[in-house]
Amino acid sequence: MSDHKRRLAIAAVIVASATAISRLTGLGREVITAAIYGVDPSYNTFVSVSVIPQLVQQLFADAAISAAFVPVFTSLLAKGDKERAYRLAANLLGLIVVVVGAAVVVLALAAGPLTEWMYPELTATPAGADLAADLLRILVPTILFLSIAGAISGVLYSFERFTMPSVVSIVWNLTTIAAIALFNDSLGVDAIAWGMLVGTLLEVVLLAGAARYHGRWLWPRFGLGDPLLRRVLLLMVPITITLGVLNFNALIGTWFAQFVSDRAAAEIGYAFRLYQLPQGIFAVTIGTVLFPSLSRFAAQKDEGRFRDTVSMGVRQMVFVSLPFVAWFLVMPAAFVQLVYERGQFGADATAEVAGALAFFAVGLVFANSNIMLNRAFQSLQKPWLPMYVSFANLAVNVLLCWLLYEPLGVPGITLSMATVSAVNFFALFFLLRRDVGRIDGRRMAAAAGGALLCSAALAAVSTASGGPSKGMPPAGSRSWS
Repeated sequence: MSDHKRRLAIAAVIVASATAISRLTGLGREVITAAIYGVDPSYNTFVSVSVIPQLVQQLFADAAISAAFVPVFTSLLAKGDKERAYRLAANLLGLIVVVVGAAVVVLALAAGPLTEWMYPELTATPAGADLAADLLRILVPTILFLSIAGAISGVLYSFERFTMPSVVSIVWNLTTIAAIALFNDSLGVDAIAWGMLVGTLLEVVLLAGAARYHGRWLWPRFGLGDPLLRRVLLLMVPITITLGVLNFNALIGTWFAQFVSDRAAAEIGYAFRLYQLPQGIFAVTIGTVLFPSLSRFAAQKDEGRFRDTVSMGVRQMVFVSLPFVAWFLVMPAAFVQLVYERGQFGADATAEVAGALAFFAVGLVFANSNIMLNRAFQSLQKPWLPMYVSFANLAVNVLLCWLLYEPLGVPGITLSMATVSAVNFFALFFLLRRDVGRIDGRRMAAAAGGALLCSAALAAVSTASGGPSKGMPPAGSRSWS
């Protein structure tokens, strides 16, 4: 094994370990949240409102900035121009402070009218309207902090320093848990929002310290005329639109959910957390570790190694995803009951969330593989194609949610999201193959077939051992109404 591959393997182990701990602490956060708040309407309002800053974050924040910034920063390092690379990073930070800071102020001032316009069912009473506006005002500063964190993480990724960007989410989870435990009695659901705000600020502090340890402090610089900064912004436009549309799909889901019940958004949120577990532990790790290599191979025009890396990444995504698909399809209620059912989270909530999780699982393999395909286009500095696909997916999601939310309720909304992931995967795969040539489609299919057989066997064993009572909710339950 070459030194570079050995470093990547070690980095993958470190990132996977940190991410696993992060997901465990995140799971602990969700367990505590479920026990204290259940699917209470106030928590449902929090879940709905939090989608708004999450959407804006994707227009400015971590994933978009890193994806656009890393290829340009890495190309400067490859040329040995480290000083120019750091000047670019400082100029990017200056732009973030000005633009994102202004957006945060506008959103805070418009919190009341915005939440009433977005969620008329949730803000129909004065108390509901006040709660939604207060939650949004607390959460919007996280957009600025996450944007700064995204720029600093991009620098660390470019130097293949993956540890701290993986560790900071652990701190975020622990901070949120502490806020819920200490302030729930006095602040109610606001305690979650305050915990998230403080946790995000701590993320920035830790990442800045890591950047100083591995190189130097990063301070904002207002060189807005930097041509390389314009290059990063040009790359960010399609990436942010793509990620924004993906989060717009989540916004669509919560918008339709308000017409299902005053608990539906919370139920979707709990199901999504379980659905995200394999993605956060495995898929994001694979995409994060392989992204700098993809960017380097693309910059060197090494098409063979680029295609091999993409193929390897997709095969790994399939391999780690299918066992969870099997479990979530045949025994979703068992997972929900094990993780959530205690305190204020009762059996009725378990039935609802289990139905949502089962339909979410249909798209898990595609959603995880999309991470790799999007990274491939970002490495090629051709992010416009995923953007076009995301617009088509948005239309598909609106249509499916409209058709399915009444007959199926919450599961209809999650099935719509799963279908969008599948449509996105096949469109991106076709476009990437057209752009770079064959990417081992047969090998991917063979790997998927083998993993599918193993997962089918796992599903059969799980069904036999779990019994009907721990499987999917019966057809007459409220989950399917």
